[in-house]
Amino acid sequence: MAEMKALFSPGKIGSLYLRNRIVMAPLGSRLTSENGAVTDDMIEFYSQRARGGAGLIIIEAMGIDYPLAVGKPNHVRFHDDCYIPGHAKLAERIHECGSKAFALLWHTGINRGMFADQTPVGPSAILNPNTGLTPRELTVDEIHALVEKFGQAAHRAMLCGYDGVSVHAAHGYLVSSFVSRATNHRTDEYGGSFENRIRFALEIVRSIRANTRKDYPVVFRINGDDFIDGGITPEEAAQFAMALEKAGVDAIDVSAGVYGSIDTMIEPIQYPEGWKLYLAENIRKHVNVPVFGVGVIHDPEMADRAIAEGKIDFAALGRELLCEPQWGNKALAGDRHFPKCIGCNACFERIGFNLPLRCAINPLAGRELHAPKPAEQVKHIAVVGAGPAGVTAAVTASRRGHQVELFESTAAVGGQLRLAGTPPRKDKILEYIKYLEEELASSTVRLHLSHTFTPEDAAGFDEVIIAAGASCRDMEVPGAEHCRETAWQALETPAEHYAGRNVVVVGAGSVGCETALYLKEGGAASVSIVELRPKIAMDMDNISRMKLMHELEEAQVGLYPSASLERVAEGTGYLKSAAGETSAEIPCDLVVIAVGSNSHRELAEALYQRGVRAYSVGDAANIGKIGEAVRGGFDAAATL
Repeated sequence: MAEMKALFSPGKIGSLYLRNRIVMAPLGSRLTSENGAVTDDMIEFYSQRARGGAGLIIIEAMGIDYPLAVGKPNHVRFHDDCYIPGHAKLAERIHECGSKAFALLWHTGINRGMFADQTPVGPSAILNPNTGLTPRELTVDEIHALVEKFGQAAHRAMLCGYDGVSVHAAHGYLVSSFVSRATNHRTDEYGGSFENRIRFALEIVRSIRANTRKDYPVVFRINGDDFIDGGITPEEAAQFAMALEKAGVDAIDVSAGVYGSIDTMIEPIQYPEGWKLYLAENIRKHVNVPVFGVGVIHDPEMADRAIAEGKIDFAALGRELLCEPQWGNKALAGDRHFPKCIGCNACFERIGFNLPLRCAINPLAGRELHAPKPAEQVKHIAVVGAGPAGVTAAVTASRRGHQVELFESTAAVGGQLRLAGTPPRKDKILEYIKYLEEELASSTVRLHLSHTFTPEDAAGFDEVIIAAGASCRDMEVPGAEHCRETAWQALETPAEHYAGRNVVVVGAGSVGCETALYLKEGGAASVSIVELRPKIAMDMDNISRMKLMHELEEAQVGLYPSASLERVAEGTGYLKSAAGETSAEIPCDLVVIAVGSNSHRELAEALYQRGVRAYSVGDAANIGKIGEAVRGGFDAAATL
């Protein structure tokens, strides 16, 4: 890795000097207490990222009012002095670990669902299709009160020892919704002209300045583009940034997207690295204060290059530091071995259910206080299956001091990840396989490839961890006896093999949908997906699903929910509706089955019958996603 002088050059925001140009972007952690207070888990979560080399930590969104400013009960609250002690401890701990800390002041506004029997508030009473609620229009007096509350929260942050504040004026939250023509239809001094629509934001700047010391750093997080009709455009974003600079803001943090374009706000796997840095570059051309760039910045060299070329001044990393807290230290040392975010959005799927933050590929994310200790008694452990669950289990057990042997029936590490990384724009998963291979290579684990583990092999081992995975479920379709295969078989076959074919995929889960894209973009004449349930891709998080649905539409994949493939005859597939009636006829000379998978539990049963201590993890225990497999493997090894 080349020396990265730009990324590790000192940074400055207003009066504040930073050790480098790495910023931890705000991430909702749900690690607070039930009433939104700081916890020990939250302190350790952030302090590890500080120890890992980030120059600045921006703490997740803090509600400046209650209940209307927060979206859920355990969002971080910062509306009352009773929260000062916890935040003071958090800021102090981050300082002890070598970093600076900013508080992100926030009001969720129109993006708030119905919570505590309170209707959301916003600039105008316009139905929000993302929540299904129409917010109540704020009065001018209420706006003035909120301006003052932002100032009071900034004063609170200064008392706690935070080195500065950032104001969340992006993503369609309250401040952003005032700026956008799509959500602000007011006719008073806070609506209409651009100058009126940014008035609320500028008044917040003045309030913060009035409630803090003269040189207290203030950052605004804004959208470089809303990516919706009537939303904030790059041109308006530049005007907004210039007005903020004139008002005394010390830096601009440039993000993008609102909930109606959420895949541009929280990018799923398909987006390339650094794809939205052009929005920060646009802002930087118009202001003289530092500009933060964010958005799929995995590679330290890319971040360094973006700073060196003058596109951005600071690289803001969110999920990258969730995956690898030591990102900064490893980049500085030239260490290329670290896990890179695969954009699976398991983290955001969890917090969407109000669950504590976790990462699919970092099993300790969000539970840093609970790292496993060295083994008290060294054991000889067999791990069966070298997919993500098996490799994680093997490496974790090895690092605890156990003697570990890993058995894989195929000739390569990765398991189902190799299939998952095959569809278009899923190559980040293949990078994760490379990381797992490197993990094994740097460990003391003995790897046995092309070795099918049998009950007899268990002799001599103290414990067996079974991560044998699953197999693709098959089903019969009348008339398709000689033109049927499973989705896994299709993904193992070069896509060009299906050129010119008319394919019907049975099953619209993530595997079926991604297989359909693989076949269509590989040259299939037509691809249709038939699904018994009323919704396509029901097993995916909403963000990934939104992007996938766009891709299916662009690829002209036919979608037939609430239907089944009744039979195939002479190149035609006959569909039956959920009501039992023949509903459509579609071209079909190949049927691909994607109706789920079956856990491999035979080995577990055989070992149980022999009285062998064995633990099933990953798909061998229950069919799940990557994160569930990784945590399952980690937890099994952490307890032995």
